[in-house]
Amino acid sequence: MRRLVLTTTALAASALLIAGCATTVTTPAAETTTSTSASETVTTSTVDTSNSSGDIDWSALPTTEVTLTDEGLTITEAGTYVLSGSTTGQIIVNADGNVRIILNGVTIASSEGAAIQVDEAETTVIELADGTTNTVSDASTRADEEIDGAIYSSDDLIITGTGTLDVTANFADGIVGKDDLWIESGTITVTSVDDGIRGKDSLTISGGTITIDAQGDGMKSTNDTDAGEGQLVISGGDITITTGDDAVKAEQQVTITGGTLDIVSSVEGIEAPVIVIDGGTISVNASDDGINAAASEIVTSGLKITINGGDITIVMGSGDTDAIDSNGDLAITGGTIDITAQSATDFDGTGTFTGGTLIVNGTQVTTLSQSMGGGMGGGMGGGGRP
Repeated sequence: MRRLVLTTTALAASALLIAGCATTVTTPAAETTTSTSASETVTTSTVDTSNSSGDIDWSALPTTEVTLTDEGLTITEAGTYVLSGSTTGQIIVNADGNVRIILNGVTIASSEGAAIQVDEAETTVIELADGTTNTVSDASTRADEEIDGAIYSSDDLIITGTGTLDVTANFADGIVGKDDLWIESGTITVTSVDDGIRGKDSLTISGGTITIDAQGDGMKSTNDTDAGEGQLVISGGDITITTGDDAVKAEQQVTITGGTLDIVSSVEGIEAPVIVIDGGTISVNASDDGINAAASEIVTSGLKITINGGDITIVMGSGDTDAIDSNGDLAITGGTIDITAQSATDFDGTGTFTGGTLIVNGTQVTTLSQSMGGGMGGGMGGGGRP
């Protein structure tokens, strides 16, 4: 995978207008990268929230304007593609280089599979043109069920821009990135029959207004084989999640440093082996655990929840539930936490409360409670797609 800084430039003055067909431009071969499989248990990771190790100079690449037809579009060249119109076909990317797709008021209602499918690219950027509304939906069946997103990328994917994107996932997930997935800006709504937004190696939300209504998990990072991956980072944005399962989930670490996160309904609100909350405004409604540190396939020790800041409100359903449940350690050093629950905190290891404000059922407390039978806290669920 590559982590890139995007340099967005004005579109080239001379744009080629084509309808429903691809062009061919010779580009250098894509840089080959490798990942290292983990053979050992990891406990925590350094989180890289940037998307940088180089610049993309879009002005040095060709720009093509496309009015979509029902034939769809196959992109085989690096460059910028400005899409308008509607199609019942697919947008396929198979290019040896960087590709930017500007959605300029499109309706893509695929009748065959994923609506936007990146089979190969160095990095793909989906940019939402200012003032536009773009609608994307996939077919409910497909020949290759591994392509399980309405928007699906095998390589790095970045979503940016100031327009609107409405995604309806009829097969499984809404937006899927099999490497690193960044959402920088835009107004994005995802409705899915399974998971909402999924980045395998990492999912980073740094801005935008995102609304997810998912029958499965809301947003997740799923790499449970490579040490240091499986990261979910929220550093900005306004996120609302309604889900039938877990709202925010990672196989290795969840880090929240800013933004607004409103979990309207969930089973587990926030779940990962390691959870670090440094800031942000967070509201969690959950029926099992509100914030839960639990082992995954790759992280089986060093489980911990650390809350250093933020404004956190947790409302739990009745029954055997915990607002904050760590199957390892729990450390609260700052922030304001307002809990409505039968059990406020539970930890199997060490619990420390050295700063911040903790309110439980309307009363400010100065110590952490510990539920009986701490080992009964929820674990990372099995299943799901890598």
